[in-house]
Amino acid sequence: MAERKLSKLVLLVIAMVSLTAIAVGQSSTKPPGDKVFDPLHQKYLLGDWGGERTKLEERGVTFDFFFVSDMLANVKGGTEKEAGWNRVRGTMDLDFARMFKMDAFKGLTLHVTGLWQGGVNLGGGPNPHTGLPYFGSIANPSGLVSAHTTRLDSFWLQETMFNNIITVRAGQFAGMDFYGVQNYGGNYLMEPLDYAFGNLFTTYESFDPASGPAAEIKFAPFKQIYYRTAVMSGNHDPYGDDKNGFHFTAKNKGSWLNEIGLLLGQSATSGKKNYPGLYKVGSAFNPDYFLNPLTDVKNHKNYLVYFMGNQAVYRSETGSNKGLDVHFAVDFAPSDYNRVDREITSGFVYNGPIAKRPKDSLAFGLVWNHISDNYNAYYAKVGQPLLTAEKAFEVNYLTQVTPWWIVQPTVQVYNDLGANPKNGNGVIVGLRTKITF
Repeated sequence: MAERKLSKLVLLVIAMVSLTAIAVGQSSTKPPGDKVFDPLHQKYLLGDWGGERTKLEERGVTFDFFFVSDMLANVKGGTEKEAGWNRVRGTMDLDFARMFKMDAFKGLTLHVTGLWQGGVNLGGGPNPHTGLPYFGSIANPSGLVSAHTTRLDSFWLQETMFNNIITVRAGQFAGMDFYGVQNYGGNYLMEPLDYAFGNLFTTYESFDPASGPAAEIKFAPFKQIYYRTAVMSGNHDPYGDDKNGFHFTAKNKGSWLNEIGLLLGQSATSGKKNYPGLYKVGSAFNPDYFLNPLTDVKNHKNYLVYFMGNQAVYRSETGSNKGLDVHFAVDFAPSDYNRVDREITSGFVYNGPIAKRPKDSLAFGLVWNHISDNYNAYYAKVGQPLLTAEKAFEVNYLTQVTPWWIVQPTVQVYNDLGANPKNGNGVIVGLRTKITF
């Protein structure tokens, strides 16, 4: 069944490529083509398609296809000892001004992406054969995992106006792709470090790839500051409500998302070392009903507020990003309706730790998840063990083997697994690999 779904996705991608090639028309000039097959240095595994890829990009049509896989094993803790999760994604971006060569379309773009994914969710469970959790952690070891699916993930039209001061986006997209998302996510595998805050799920903020109907306005009066706000679906069962992403389904109450961002030193100054920073304050609000397990009373709202800071603190070379970047993030949610009422992520990324490998990076991250006092009072009431906080640590090394192939070996250590001191520690070892076609 999975092979059939993957075949359908491949056929869909081929059809997209064919239709786009027809739309942009034929060029009377000979494309540059790939003069030499050079798999160690070319940007994509499949090269430039004989020059067609470059020709399409010049006409405003950009494609991105990749395969990514997390192969993990828990050497300590949990029941399932090995797990793999795979994803194949295809994305197409259209710039209408370049496509039609008309200034009237300047700033108007279209984004479409779909995927196939499947495997074992090591951080999920329970195991259907034993009824026990695979690993039992709060912070999932992989930021890729969710449900087995073949679906249209996101599509949106975007209009940028007044010299990039105002940006309007509407269509289908995920809240966690933009609100509460980690700036250095590509350097990690663990979900709250690789993607977004884990407890955002309790506000029903939509996530990738189970996106939903959404609209957003971004206001950036200066290059150093922006404010963005969005309204989007808050479906309680996004995979069940829209099984393939084509039904544009909004159910339950929607989520209202806000974020203010401050950007520092984003543009390099000639002859000086650049130390960029990004600081964000945001919130997610949902007016739906949420149950207090201790009192069994429903409240008609839930929310989460967060702060995220990312800062380069050391650069070894002028005009380069080689050096040390640090990051810190914290969120707060009402303890009455959120099992994890506080989450902290922190760490550092060292870019170019080996002189002759400037695109490699070494990363160390921390995730701290605190169980709310209200939920512990409920656990005491029903005779369940009291929980504290789960501390998870990750070390990995991102290796840019070729421009189109990334390999990331990782080690993750969990203290008080699942926030239960009786569970002791857990250890995950594994590997992420990503191939861009």
